[in-house]
This record gives sequence, structure tokens and C-alpha cells, in this order.
Amino acid sequence: MFVRSVTICLLLLFFTVTTVGAEENGEPFTTTVHTTYVVSLSGTTTISHEFSLKNRTATSFVSQYALKSPLQRLKQVVATSGTSKVPVEVNHGDDGTTIVLKFDDQVVGENKTRSFTLTYTSSDTAVISGNILELYVPSISSEELYAQRSVTLKTPLRFGRATRVTPEPEAVSFTDTAAITNFPDLGKQGIVALFGDQQFFSVTLRYNLENSGNAPGIAQIALPPDTPYQKMQYQSLDPSPSKLSLDRDGNWIATYSLVANSALSVYLTAAVRISLWPSPDVPQTTVQPEHTQSQKFWETDDRAILDIAKNLTTPQAVYEYVVAALTYNLPDDTELSRKGAVAALANPTAAVCQEFTDLFVTLARSKNVPARRITGYAFSSNSELRPLSLQTDILHAWADFYDAEQQQWRQVDPTWGNTTGGADYFSQFDLNHIAFAINGISSSTPYAAGSYKSEAFESKDVSVALLNQFIPVPADLTLSLEKKRIFGIAIPGLYLAGITNKTGQAWYHLTAQFTAELAGVVVHPDVPMTDLTILPFQTLTFPVLVATDRVQLPQNTQLQAALLLGTEYNQTTEFAGIKSGLAVYQYLNETTIPLILVSGFTIGTLIAGSLLVFRRRW
Repeated sequence: MFVRSVTICLLLLFFTVTTVGAEENGEPFTTTVHTTYVVSLSGTTTISHEFSLKNRTATSFVSQYALKSPLQRLKQVVATSGTSKVPVEVNHGDDGTTIVLKFDDQVVGENKTRSFTLTYTSSDTAVISGNILELYVPSISSEELYAQRSVTLKTPLRFGRATRVTPEPEAVSFTDTAAITNFPDLGKQGIVALFGDQQFFSVTLRYNLENSGNAPGIAQIALPPDTPYQKMQYQSLDPSPSKLSLDRDGNWIATYSLVANSALSVYLTAAVRISLWPSPDVPQTTVQPEHTQSQKFWETDDRAILDIAKNLTTPQAVYEYVVAALTYNLPDDTELSRKGAVAALANPTAAVCQEFTDLFVTLARSKNVPARRITGYAFSSNSELRPLSLQTDILHAWADFYDAEQQQWRQVDPTWGNTTGGADYFSQFDLNHIAFAINGISSSTPYAAGSYKSEAFESKDVSVALLNQFIPVPADLTLSLEKKRIFGIAIPGLYLAGITNKTGQAWYHLTAQFTAELAGVVVHPDVPMTDLTILPFQTLTFPVLVATDRVQLPQNTQLQAALLLGTEYNQTTEFAGIKSGLAVYQYLNETTIPLILVSGFTIGTLIAGSLLVFRRRW
């Protein structure tokens, strides 16, 4: 009887299988595999593949079994068959690790089964950072590789049940030390599992500002903002800006004045809380017309872009196209120039995070889906699987788009979707991305922290570390009221109200209420005093008119002012000696009020003078 040896090669992560000398009517074996991932508290994962190869012919047997993984840090590689060890050959190369199992015996005969186990450890499969455990099981190229493929995850009990996992497991159980998550029929799918729903970081940033001109100037910087998924808590901002404002993309813009031929370094220290679920307290940024328009780097009207976009019907289809179309490849030179979407398509094998992001934004906008670029810091323990491409203090770029159905902005990272071998960064995002700046109204500005470099010296301007906890601070707001002066003249009834945030957190949905003690006196704020947003250390100022409808001399009254934040915060301040003015002031501006007063004074003087002359003549 003729007996034939078969060598099987299995490529892990991409999982393409080739069989040498297969029968004409199909593969010579039926293969099943059960893989167990056991994650330690240090993050090292022990991976055990239990293979079963059943002969479908009477003339074939397996002599070698080869696996190749792009991961380079596989250790403690051991193979066994029953109680016997199977010799293994391990080769580490620049493109990964190859493991070859060599069987000394022959399992011959139809329906005969060879069972063996391959075990090794990896420091790249699971990532433990702070309060979060992330675990990735790669997908395979075809379900035809296995008659059955099942997976079990065993993770430390302190991380609890997975808060997000794709696909849904069939069963979850617990022991005294581990959570056990089972996928009995995984098919070709991969697994992305996230344990924990919040991550905390400490951030230290430096902004180097320079004015090389001979005249005073101003400089503006983007401070890391709140987003529905990100809460900032500033410990210090030194020096304080002359102005802090919120732009239409939700950026926090700090303005500084610089004298001629001067330099200034701004230091920010902050704690950051990244959450898996959007916070209802942080308002969603309003979609603007510019969020679907063509801009530099986002050439939505280019013919190549339009040809591709016509076949992409959803944002997920755009994401999947970008992940598949581009190949991440960091060039040897340290200077990275941003290419834009069209240039990325022209050279798809030389893309970094900027190209992945720009192509996603451009294709989404070409389908009239609002999309933006986010630049910031992405916490990564493996620069091969989750690289950081912007060379200014290892920044990263990713995208967000507006989901009209959910009525919220959703972040996606096509770069990491590509480099992780298929991890889903569209359906579920992680807790590693810290937004420094959002580009939507403009494709380039504002610039993120880490981009404000000095021409005089090199410096590391971004430092990020994990935090064990994020301690919320209570609201601490003060309200002031001072006379408003127009051309140096204090006008009765006109005041400037100021609300100062003494904390490093932003507060939302703030309401200010004013009540006058004197009957008939009404307070008219110049702007709506509900649903206000106040940024860290910011002072909001707005004109207030204290007036009566009766024509009379200014009246003294007492004002009671209340600041409200939902039901949790209610601070009342009383102001005595407040003088009322005329209600008509609210319909006038800063120029006409003094003119009316001066005119009234002049007319009164003329009338008084005329009466005096008339008396003398009488």
C-alpha cells in the first residue's frame, strides 16, 4: 500500500493554509482546533492550541505541521502529543516567528486521528494598562480551514466580565481566580474583548510660543478638551491665558499676549478620564456645514475619490475600505509630510496614521457624512500592532464621524484596524486615545499639543502616564457684579456680571438667575443665562441691566443671584446697593446710551438756562 507524507503549513493571524500532495477530491484531513488563552496579572498570555487531524484517506499521514506568526515575542514554545513531546523548530525573523512541529511517528489509516497540543506565551496578545485589560484573538481567512474552531478566554477575576466583546460569547462563568469566556463555534471570526469601562491618565504638556516680530502679538493654543468620552481635570495651567474660549469643533482655545521678540512656555498638568460610554453631561458638538466640505488633504471632489465612494454606502463600509486599501509603513526618515487622501491612494503601501485618517474623512465627507480628524496621544504598549505615526512627541491621528441615527460623534481608528490584523476599531473603540485637538472646520488647525516646538532647542513636550484613580472635584463657582462703564461713565442700571470657575474642570448646563428685592425692578441679562458652559479656570462676563419701567430717578435695591448645576449645585449670592436704570436701555447700544444721557443733560441744562433768562426778563 502506498503511504504518503503530508506537510501542513498554518499562518497564524492571517491563517492561510496550504496542503502539499492533497487528494484530488479534497483535503486529506478534517481539522478541528480548540484554543485557550490564559492571561496572567502581568499581561503575559499562555496560548494552547489543541489540534485534532482526522485522516480522510487511508494513504496519508502528517509528518510536519508549521505555523507562522507576525509576532516576534513568542516564548516557551512546547508541543506534545499524548504524553510525548513533539520536536519543534522555532525561527525568529523580522517578519515574525515560524514554528515547525516534526512528528516521528505515523498515524495511518482512514478515520485515524492525530491529536497534539502546541503551547507558547505571548506578551502581545493581551494588554493590561491601569484598570483595563484588552485581548485580541485574530480572525482567519476562511472557515474551510477547520471543521470546528472554538476559543476559551481565561482572564484575571479582578477585571470582571468583559464590558465589550465582539462577537458575543455563548457562555461566561467564574472561578475563584478567573473569568471564563467561551466561544464554542467561532468560525473565521476574531475576538476583540475589553475588560473595564474607564481608564485614567496623567498628562504633562508644554507649549513653546515665540514672537519674533518687532510688535506685540498674540498666540493661540489648543488645550485638551472634554469630549463625550473624555473628561479633563486640570491641576495647573501656567501662566494663565488672557482668554479661554470654545470653538465650533469643541476645542478649548487659550489666547496669550506676547511682547515683541519674546518667547513663552506654557505648562499644563492634568488628569484624564477616558470612558467607554458617552457622557450625557458633555454636549455633542453641533454639526457644521464645513464638516462635509472639501478642504486641503480632504479632496472630496477628486475623481478617484468619487469613483471609490460610489460603491461605499455606509461609514462602516468606508472604514473597511480604508483598512484594506492602505498598508501601514513608517518611512526611515524622521520627517513625515502629510500627503492627504488623494496622494495616499496613489501610494497605498506607504501610509501612516495621517493617511488612514485623511482617507476616511475624505471618503465619508464625499458621502455627505460629517467627519473630522482628531490628533492626540494613543497609549500603546506595542508600537508594531498599534503604532504612533506623528513624530512630534509620538502623537497619533484618528477620525470621528457623525452618526445621524445615534445623533452623536463616533471615533474610529482605521490605522490600528489595519495594524492589529483585523481588530474592530469601528464598532467599538478603546480607552487608549486621548484627544488633544479636533480638526473639522479646518483640516489642519488648531494644532495639537506636542506641535508647538521651539526653534531654539529640542524638547519633549508630551508626557503621559497611567493613573490609579480619577477623583472628581466639586463645583466651585463664584459670581461677581460690577458697574459697567461706557467711556468711563458709570451708567445707572448697567452692570457686568462675571462667573468664575475656580476648578480645573469644565461645567455644563449652568444656569444663572437674578432676582431684585424692590418691586417693579427687573433684571435683564444681555445673553440667555441657561445651558451655559464654563471651561476650567474661565471667567464668563456678560452685561446685565437692572431696570424699572417707570420713569424715575435711579432706585437702590438688592439683588439675589443664584448659580445652578442641575439639582446638585445651588449657590446664592446677594448684592446690595444696586441702582436701577430705565428698561429702554436694553434696546440701545454702548454708543447711543451715552449720547442720550449727554443729550438729556444738555437739553436739561438749556431748559434750566432758558428758565433763568426768562425769570430775569420777567
